[in-house]
Amino acid sequence: MPAPSAWAWHPNRRNLFGNGTSIVLHKFQDYLSRMLQLARSWDRGLRSLAFITSRGLKPAARVRIMVAGPMKHGTSIRAGSIPSMRMVAVAVQFIMILCVSHVRAEESHAEGDAARELLRSAQSVFRNVADGMKPYLVRIETVGGAQPGRDIARSKPKGGKAPPPRRFRDTPGSDFVIADGPTTGVVYGADGLIVTSSFNFVREPILISVTLPDGRRLAADLVARDQVHKIALLKVDAKGLAVPEWTRIEDVRVGQWAVALGLGFGGKEPSVTVGIVSALNRMRGNAVQTDVKISPANYGGPLCGIDGRIIGLCVPMAQRPGELAGTDMYDSGVAFAVPGHRVRAIVEGLETGESVYRGWLGMVADPRHQDAVVVRAVAVPSPVGDVGIEPGDVIVAIGDGDIRHFGDLARALATVPAGAVLRVVWERDGDRSEALVTLARAEDLGPLPELEEPLDPSIPVPPPENP
Repeated sequence: MPAPSAWAWHPNRRNLFGNGTSIVLHKFQDYLSRMLQLARSWDRGLRSLAFITSRGLKPAARVRIMVAGPMKHGTSIRAGSIPSMRMVAVAVQFIMILCVSHVRAEESHAEGDAARELLRSAQSVFRNVADGMKPYLVRIETVGGAQPGRDIARSKPKGGKAPPPRRFRDTPGSDFVIADGPTTGVVYGADGLIVTSSFNFVREPILISVTLPDGRRLAADLVARDQVHKIALLKVDAKGLAVPEWTRIEDVRVGQWAVALGLGFGGKEPSVTVGIVSALNRMRGNAVQTDVKISPANYGGPLCGIDGRIIGLCVPMAQRPGELAGTDMYDSGVAFAVPGHRVRAIVEGLETGESVYRGWLGMVADPRHQDAVVVRAVAVPSPVGDVGIEPGDVIVAIGDGDIRHFGDLARALATVPAGAVLRVVWERDGDRSEALVTLARAEDLGPLPELEEPLDPSIPVPPPENP
């Protein structure tokens, strides 16, 4: 039997037509392939007959040609039917192309339907998360207050010089301008406790109101706020509020779905942004990182899993101090949420009415040394001064981390509050010493001594001298 055409059906080529092709189509293609082989056999036979005729031989008007293949009997064909056989072969090939194209179109249509159904299912999941969290979300609005100062203005007394700037003070950590508008909070206790981000109160407002899920608008008291971990605790006069469930940190997995909700855009429906959990134990174990786009509209709102439980509370964070630190990264795909176990520990302290502030060592590093942290001046009193650290000493470790330059020092202290106790290691003349140091608030630090050669920030720092 003649060899099959290059495009003819072959058992090893079934994957060309997709896994959804039916057995009936397979058999139909086998049948068409055999028809093509028969047509090719006819074509060769009729070509031979034409050659004999051209030699002057006189065959009968009809010639019987026995054709091999699936034909069981001889077939009578006119010599002039050669073009017809070619047309048959072309028609068979065209029919197969149409059949295969139709099957592929049907399969593509089915795959498109499946993809659209999957997207519709995902949308339903996210809408269900938002609907399920509505009974726990509150809208927070503030009145009054001022933008946090970028610098503290100093008045110049009559007949004298301006006092030296205060070297230790809590700065906002960013030049971000806080706009007027509502923000978001989450019901924490059935007795009227509301947890949110301290970002919402940097302007020190004179009036705070909370709109509960049932529509009631109540005045709220700011119980206390944690300026380091960006958490604030409010209290409203309400009872029997629904309290959400928080996910255990052990159950949070990198790569799982995450949904951020907020009420900062107004309206009854919360805003929804979707992403995944990017990393755990960020910011010295104080945060979960996510690629969900979080903005001031949902700072203080929940970051939820698709099971409807809260993974963490959305707050701005960065590896530098200040309640506004991290706001410049909003909507960037790098965002943070304080997980439930840390929120509980922070709220326990805030319920006492004591706010949490940034912790200070009470020293100034010498900027002329870029490859080490060399103490240039020590405040009196101060935590480092109390343990015997002096100008010229080199800070080599804080806590469990080595200090190689000022960047390491800033990151080591960025999320540590006043009152925390840290191990500090320093060197003096080649000898190492260490002590436990309790960080202090800025207002508890004494003044710095006058430097014999005060640094002019407008003059570039010279490169270090080679030993």
